[in-house]
Amino acid sequence: MTFDKARRAPIAHLGYGMCALALAGASLLPAAASARAGEERWSATSTTAMAITGDITLSPTRLMAAGKVFPLAVVADVTTFGTARGPQAARLLRITKRVNPVLRNGNRLCGAAPVRWIAVYRSDAGKMLNLAAFSGARQPKGESDAGLCGTFLYAR
Repeated sequence: MTFDKARRAPIAHLGYGMCALALAGASLLPAAASARAGEERWSATSTTAMAITGDITLSPTRLMAAGKVFPLAVVADVTTFGTARGPQAARLLRITKRVNPVLRNGNRLCGAAPVRWIAVYRSDAGKMLNLAAFSGARQPKGESDAGLCGTFLYAR
């Protein structure tokens, strides 16, 4: 057995066949093999997003935040979702399974109440994603609805 002098650790020797197999297998995997079809990755930019969700992965069927999955179903694409900037085109998503996992820093997406709805809309020519989370029983019509838990901002 040979030692790596800088790390003072043994270097394992693999036969040529094992090395070739490992390299061949690695080259066959595309860089984005772990990404599911239709998923978009977004980087947290608002203080709230950085503290609670971190970066997210979003698709029509799931939101992944802080390593936790929220199963989703598209409810509607609306043209007049109420925001502080006025009506926006938005996608409304319903959480399909009652979940309320602990995310970053011991936070939850809607505090003690499980999140029931998510509304997403883009801004800044599609470079920013605005996400609003709601705990209310009724489908939200805007960010001023009573069930609003929080708003989160992400960038590409």
